[in-house]
Amino acid sequence: MLAGTAAAFVVTEQLKLEPDPIARPRITPTFSPTCRCETQTAQVAFRLNQPDRLTLTIEDAQGQVVRTLLSDASFQRGNHTFGWDGRDQNGQVVPEGEYRPRVELAKLDRTIEFPRVINVDTTPAELEITRLRPRVISPDGDGRADTLTIRYRASEPVHAVLLVNGRQEGRTALRRSGAIVWSPKGRRRGPYRLSVASVDQAGNRSRPTGPFDVRIRYVNIAAEVIRARPRAGFSVLVSTDARRYSWRLGRRRGSARVRILRLRAPAQPGRYPLVVEVSGRRDTALVVVRRP
Repeated sequence: MLAGTAAAFVVTEQLKLEPDPIARPRITPTFSPTCRCETQTAQVAFRLNQPDRLTLTIEDAQGQVVRTLLSDASFQRGNHTFGWDGRDQNGQVVPEGEYRPRVELAKLDRTIEFPRVINVDTTPAELEITRLRPRVISPDGDGRADTLTIRYRASEPVHAVLLVNGRQEGRTALRRSGAIVWSPKGRRRGPYRLSVASVDQAGNRSRPTGPFDVRIRYVNIAAEVIRARPRAGFSVLVSTDARRYSWRLGRRRGSARVRILRLRAPAQPGRYPLVVEVSGRRDTALVVVRRP
C-alpha cells in the first residue's frame, strides 16, 4: 500500500511539472448564429504547445456532444482558431443556452474542457424610449435646442442605434440604459423621422422603435403671403429660438427680439419680399400691397 501510494504521488507530481499542452485559450462568450452579423460565429482559439491529433467537440449543459468540429485531425505546434456556427450535427440551430468546447489530444491521451462557456443567444433585447426632446431643433450653435436627446432603457446591455430617415447615424456603447444625442449641424430645415434600434452583445438587432417626427427650424415666418394696404400696419409670427433676428422689407431693415413682428406696409402698391435671418439662415414671405 505504501509503495502504491508513493508511486501515485510521483505520477501526480510529474503531471504537475509537465507543461500544459494547450495555452492562452480564447473563447467567444456570447454570439447569435441567426443575427447575420460579425458575431454569428463563435471562435475557439488556443495555442498548441506540441504537435498532436485533435478532436474538438461542443457539449451542451448536460454534457452531451451536439457538434463535432474536428475528428482526429493533425495539427502542428502554434496558434489555432476554429469556428462554430451554432448548429448541431444535423445543421439545425441549437437552442439558447450555455455550451462548452472540449479538446481531446490523441498522443497525450488527454481531454481538456475549457473553463469558459459559449452562450447562444438568438432573442433581441426589448428597448423602450423614455424621453425624446426637443421635437423642434435649431442647430445654429447658439446653445439653445442645438441637439436632440433620446433616453432609453433595455432588458439587457445593448448598443442603441439611431436611424434618421432610415439611415444609421449614431451608435452608443454597450449599456443597459442611457442616452443617444443627435447633432444635426448643417442640416437643411424641414421634417425628419427618427427611430432607435438595439443590438445586444450577441449581435441580435431589435425592430426599430418609432418613428418619431422631429423638425429642424432655424427661423420661420408663419405666413407665406401677407396682404396689406399701403402704409397699413400688419403683424406676422416669426418662429425661432434665437434671442434676436434681423428682418428686411423692401429697402427697410431692422432687428427684433419678439415672436410677433409688427411692421408697416410700403406706401406703393406692389409685391415685396419679407426676409428674416438668423446666423446666415433665412426665411422669406411675400407682402402684397394693394389699394383698397
